[in-house]
Amino acid sequence: MTLQFSDIARQAAADGAVSAEEILALRRAGWTDGVISPAEAEAVMTLNDALAARSAEWCDFFVEAIGEFVINGSEPKGYVSDDNARWLMARLDRDGRLDSMAELELLVRVLERAANAPETLKTYALAQIEKAVLTGTGPTRSGGELAPNCVSDAEARLLRRVLFAAGGDGPAAVSRAEAELLFRLKDASRGAANGPEWKRLFVQGVGNHLMGYVSPTAQLDRARAGELESF
Repeated sequence: MTLQFSDIARQAAADGAVSAEEILALRRAGWTDGVISPAEAEAVMTLNDALAARSAEWCDFFVEAIGEFVINGSEPKGYVSDDNARWLMARLDRDGRLDSMAELELLVRVLERAANAPETLKTYALAQIEKAVLTGTGPTRSGGELAPNCVSDAEARLLRRVLFAAGGDGPAAVSRAEAELLFRLKDASRGAANGPEWKRLFVQGVGNHLMGYVSPTAQLDRARAGELESF
């Protein structure tokens, strides 16, 4: 990590705010050698934790910088290592929850960009969205009405991006566990004012699973197919 990068990040963290000029300086200093180092990634995370408010410019930089480190910070590049996935989840979950939409967007973007990522990372991202839906709180409800057991269009779009992301063991394929998550959300949000995106996602996601998965418990799949048709 360059001295300039360290100084800018430390001063901004002490101020609890980062200006557009400081973000530009961080970009220039961070990508001088074409990579984001572990020390630089940690400094960016520390600064993100200290910010009282996160501008659009900061969110863009945060997602790009940490995503670059997680995806390309170890060999082979383009693949999220187990160590980097564990670091990211532990770093985001330090206080037991995601604090901002930028953090959730980071998770989703990593899964979209990576050629492959540990399944634990995809499971963690989906769990954060499910928690927001069931409790009515969390980064997906930022600026919106706090209504538990209701799937908004924003949450449905995030779910779609994670379910069909390139990273993970089954890219573009919905696993049994993921289909069951969709059914849990359907049951929890029955009768709620869900966004129209949610119904489309449920039908497409569960349909994808039922069409692409050969199950040893066909009776269960037939039952789920009946539920899908009724929905």
